[in-house]
Formats: sequence, structure tokens, C-alpha cells
Amino acid sequence: MSDLQYILVLEDERVPLEGSATLGRHLDNDLVLAGEDVLDYHLRIEVGARGPKALPLGAASLRLNGVDLTEAVGLVPGDRLEIGQVTLVIEVERNADPEADEWRLHGASGGSAYPVHGELSVGRAETSGLQLRDDHISRNHARLVERSGVIFVQDFGSSNGTYVNGIRVAGGCRLFHGDEICFDTLRYQLIGQGGDLTPVNFHSGEQGRSPLVTPIKDSAERATDATEIATVTSLPEPLPAVDTTGETGAFLLGASEPVSGLTFRTGMGRTLIGRSDDCDVIVRDRTVSARHAELVVRPEGVTVTNLMSTNGIRVNGDEVQSAQLHDGDVLRVGRVSLVFKDVPAEAGDQRWLKNLQWSLLAAAVALVVSLVMVLLF
Repeated sequence: MSDLQYILVLEDERVPLEGSATLGRHLDNDLVLAGEDVLDYHLRIEVGARGPKALPLGAASLRLNGVDLTEAVGLVPGDRLEIGQVTLVIEVERNADPEADEWRLHGASGGSAYPVHGELSVGRAETSGLQLRDDHISRNHARLVERSGVIFVQDFGSSNGTYVNGIRVAGGCRLFHGDEICFDTLRYQLIGQGGDLTPVNFHSGEQGRSPLVTPIKDSAERATDATEIATVTSLPEPLPAVDTTGETGAFLLGASEPVSGLTFRTGMGRTLIGRSDDCDVIVRDRTVSARHAELVVRPEGVTVTNLMSTNGIRVNGDEVQSAQLHDGDVLRVGRVSLVFKDVPAEAGDQRWLKNLQWSLLAAAVALVVSLVMVLLF
């Protein structure tokens, strides 16, 4: 059980977030939202050890704290998500005692330590709680915010970025005792006081070092740790010919090992693709992440979305975060290729129906001829 419970607040409704949830107009979503500007499957929220992430699905867009977004972003408590005319707020509740009695941000030189209570703004502006006089720091670069005894960092779209243990932050994320935070190249370390926390060595300020600690991952993220980095060419390899006689609707055809020749049905709604056993389309290849991508089938079309996988997804050789699929498109996950097929029912193996149609047409023609002959004679 996590020490935190994240909650999505919609007017008077409070929806606990566990694992992942989809939001949209379709009744198959975990949270159904009304509105003309809301897509059937609009947004996916994934909750990990570092907090929730919002992933727009397909061509969906959203506003986060008044800023328009189309890419995945990390969320922190207090964030306001606007989907069409609907506004949702992220909140957090504590399930266990706080990790620390107090938190301080220590500079790389071992000098000043800044207590973090409520909010600590970071930037070049004179009004910043932590003012950094460096031309590469944005005026309003980032902030650290304390909620329920936990510290979160949030980047304000700075030019040169905010990094946690060497990884650039998109939006915000949770911080832990001993984490290294860099605002551009200016390095700091978050240290908790009290509790049963293990003392950590302060960094020396030496530039170019590797992170002091590795990022903390949740169970789903840990499952991707063994994922190999794939060398992916820009164009897919030649695909084998596969007999699809009799197949109709939307489905995926395995076009390379270890799924070559296999057919994966994709019904209406969501289809999860990945290496894990809980996926709908299981691809057991080490370049495929545990939960790699999601296919969403709707009456108006089919969309594929990357789920923060190690090697990403490609459609017809182009790397994408999300894309609309059409019949014959080649989807690549890691180094594995699948062909998307969308065969209308009338294009399937329905010779009996065609024969019936021809018979009815012939009978109609014969009847018309008979009527004409009667009228003439």
C-alpha cells in the first residue's frame, strides 16, 4: 500500500486514483466526462511512485494550470486539468506517517540550506524564495511544494529544464530523501530530518557526476528495468505476406519475431500492448516495455499511444507519441513490427452474400422483363 492516496476532484465528486485510469466521453472509461470538446477516450492518468502522469490520447489536448498541452506531463497536488469545459483538481491524502519531520534543500557547495515549508519558488526573479543569479535560469524556473509532509518539484516550462537524479522533469513529480535536483546545471540535494531516515553524504558540487541515487520506480516501472535499448531503423524491414482471408474488423498481424504470423483481435475500446502478462497483446521481446503502448478503437477511428516506454513507438518508420492508424500501417514497438488491418465486413470472405445479391438482382431483372412483356403484349 502506498503512503499517499492521489485523488481527482470533479466538483463534489472525489475519485481515488489507483494504477491507471482513462477519462473521456465513452461509457467504457473509468471516469466519464460530458461535453462536445471531450473525446470518447481523451486522457489516461498513470500513478507511480513519483506521482501521477497525464497522457493525452490520440489527438486530444488539455490545459494544465492554464497552459495548453498535447504531450505527457507529471502532475502535483493542486494542479488543475481542463478538458473541454470540465475542470479537475489533483489532491493528495496521507496513508502513513510522514517520512520526515522537516525538509531542507542543500546547495552543492555545502553552504546554505533552504527549509521547504508550503512552497519554495526557484528562479532568477528577485521575488524567488531561492534566487539563482545565473543567465541560464528562467525568471520563474520551478518550485518545490510541500503537501501532507511530502515534497514535490514542478518545472514551469523553463528553457534549460529541471532535473531529478539526472532525468528531466516534464511538469512535476514527487521527491524523496537524498534526491538530487538540478536547475539547469545548478545542483541541490533534498534532505529530510527526523524519523528513521538514513543520513546521506552531501555532494561536493563537482560537475558532470552521475546522480547520487537512482530514481525510485513503482512496480510497473521496475518491470521495464530489463528492457533493452533498441537500435531502430527509420524504415521497417520487409514484411512477410500473411493470409487474411475471412478476417474482418480491426486487428494486428505479427510481422516479425516473436509474433510473426500471429493475429491479435482488437475490439472496441482499449487494447494494451506490452511484455507483461496483464497486457491484451503480449509481445515477449526484451526491447518491448512491460506496458508499452495502448490501442484505442472507436467508431470514428483507431489511435495508438506510447505509454512512456523505453524504446517508444513508430508508425511507418516515424517515431510518434500518439497517432491515428489506418489499414496497412506498420506499428513498431521496440524492434517488433505489427501490421494494423481494418477490414470492412463486406471486404471479408462472404461469397455467399455476394452470390445471394447476384441472385436477387437476376430475379429482379427477370421480373421487370416479364412486366414489360405483359404491358407490350
